[in-house]
Amino acid sequence: MKNLTLFWPELANYHLTKDVGIIPFVLRKYYDYNSCILVNNEGLVYDDAKKYLEDLPIKYINNNNDVLIKILKETDVLMVIGIYNFNLDMINRYKSIRPDGKIYLKTDMNIHWLNRINLSDYIVDILKKCDLISTECENICNIMNNAWPVKIECIPNGYYNFSNLDGSKVLFNEKENIILTVGRIGTFQKATEILLDGFRLCESEIPNWKLKIVGTIEENFKSYIDNFLKSNPHLDSRVEFTGPIKDKNELQNIYRKCKIFCLPSRCEGFPIVFPEAAHNGCYIISTCIDPSYDITDHEKYGRIFPLNNPNYLSQAFIEVCNNEAELERVCNEIQIYANENFDWIKLCGKIDSLLNS
Repeated sequence: MKNLTLFWPELANYHLTKDVGIIPFVLRKYYDYNSCILVNNEGLVYDDAKKYLEDLPIKYINNNNDVLIKILKETDVLMVIGIYNFNLDMINRYKSIRPDGKIYLKTDMNIHWLNRINLSDYIVDILKKCDLISTECENICNIMNNAWPVKIECIPNGYYNFSNLDGSKVLFNEKENIILTVGRIGTFQKATEILLDGFRLCESEIPNWKLKIVGTIEENFKSYIDNFLKSNPHLDSRVEFTGPIKDKNELQNIYRKCKIFCLPSRCEGFPIVFPEAAHNGCYIISTCIDPSYDITDHEKYGRIFPLNNPNYLSQAFIEVCNNEAELERVCNEIQIYANENFDWIKLCGKIDSLLNS
């Protein structure tokens, strides 16, 4: 059994059901790793470690150098996520303590971040100390492999069934005429106003459809919502803001019922909501961010539209919502595609294989 330590200094509870918690958990549960997460400060409550991750160990440094040295000495594989200074420092620190140890750098990259990285001699030297470097999107991976002096593997984010549901195939007749989005509602990145405007522009053409918006609403966006509903009172019964949904059973049931998942974001790495939606048979409509091409298999299972373009989105809604046969085809086929390409157990099997190759 190998000791794997993921260093994530500012761990929050919600990180635990994202890649930060899922990868060490799955490697521990299915691939015989003694995994833990290393954090800086003690005192935060991590309920989801017990609720979803079978008490995945969380270890605290508390700025104690002796504790850190002891943990790193016992670590066979160090994992870090993102090219941050604190991760670069930790890679150097780990290699000085365990020169025989292995390092996995998951870059969590998007095109905007990639364009800002300066491949200095210092950065390149640290990259060469890593045994496995991955990124999440095929296009980003190709760009990096053409420009970086190290090998980059493409390992997308995936789906893991944390609910009590059996994970059986979603049948199309279970679904309703609902367009779903999930995320931080009202941030500039998520561009929720584009989704609302796109739905408003076409609502008369899709009269039997509703829009469901799940997630925490930014304070400064609440006035936008109020004005939107006052200006469009006839949409009050067709646009639902649920707020955040933390219960995994409830959230999965929502995915299962919705025919379309829409992400109007201006920028993303590889959002977890994509494989969640695909696993549950949703047709995906997204902006032209890199992961949209991967999750839709270049529009085989969805539609991609330009950034900041509610007019194009509204036209996509009209065409897709009125094509029941296409929605049913995608519901069936995208679940197979997701199982083959975005299953966290299989993805972690690839991580394990690459670390041992």
